[in-house]
Amino acid sequence: MIINNTKRTLPLLLGVTVAFLLNSCRGVQQSQNTEGKERLNVKVALSTTMRLQDREVFSGTVEPFEQNQVSPAMAGRIDKVLVDVGDHVVVGQQLVQMDETQLLTARTQMLTLERDFSRLDTLKRLGSATQQQYDQMKMQLEVSRATVANLQKNTKLVAPITGIVTGRYYQSGELFAMSPTPESNGRAAILTVMQLNPVKVLINLPEGRLGSIRVGQKADVVLDAYPDRNFAGEVYRIAPTVHPLSHTAQVEIRVLNADLALKPGMFARVSVSFGEVTRVVVPDLAVVRQRGTNDRAVFLASKGMAHRVLVKLGNRVEDKIEILDGLAENDSVIVTGLRFLQDGHLIQVAK
Repeated sequence: MIINNTKRTLPLLLGVTVAFLLNSCRGVQQSQNTEGKERLNVKVALSTTMRLQDREVFSGTVEPFEQNQVSPAMAGRIDKVLVDVGDHVVVGQQLVQMDETQLLTARTQMLTLERDFSRLDTLKRLGSATQQQYDQMKMQLEVSRATVANLQKNTKLVAPITGIVTGRYYQSGELFAMSPTPESNGRAAILTVMQLNPVKVLINLPEGRLGSIRVGQKADVVLDAYPDRNFAGEVYRIAPTVHPLSHTAQVEIRVLNADLALKPGMFARVSVSFGEVTRVVVPDLAVVRQRGTNDRAVFLASKGMAHRVLVKLGNRVEDKIEILDGLAENDSVIVTGLRFLQDGHLIQVAK
């Protein structure tokens, strides 16, 4: 009898145990769900609108305002290079003296032709020379004079612009050959002269901005090399065409450079104002950065829940940040407790 009672009691005990365990699991699950639904106390602020400068910053490169390669139009021996890298030169200043052998020979031939032509002119007036002889010698003399003038120009090389010598590729006594030198553009040259006051900064302007920019418009230029200085510039030239792939137009910003602080090749940032616009702004405390990316977001408070929204930022205005895209006016943005928030989190807005 005892054995039979044990057989009847054992299933009953097992059923009670299973029921107890199931009830325990349900209790744990309910407890976890309750904890996940705890509301986080937050504070909110309304997004507002402000009249702001529509300002955009473009990356650019400093270039010489003008650049010239100094070289003769023909090969020849260099008699003397009169300047060196870093020298300041003015328009018309002699920079290089080439060998004068060809010039002297051509000048002698020209003088001989001038004497012969003078005699022929006398004979023609006396009727002893034909018009054809006269015209032929006159043409020879004109060609000779042009040759001498060209050789004079290519024997005494002068500065085409006022500027600084930034490159020297030959020494006195060397033979100049019409072949590429180490100059960056591959042209054969003895010297490079650049005008560095002013300089120009080249930027690429999106075609959508072309209607808002004009020649003479002011611009601010900042360089990493001089973080505490602001260089005043103005739009000097706008390209008449747009690049078909990038859909940008090249714009030249003219910048005075009296102390020669700006050097060709430097990286620059150019800030251009396109007038005033109305923008949505929010407190800077409302903007968070998405971990592992450069995305920026804000959390909107709506119906007791936090909703994460990606935004495009503009400029900072005191303690506010300009929102270019993603928000509208009078949106309720959360400004506290952001480090604990996730999209869809339940919230309690503090009064």
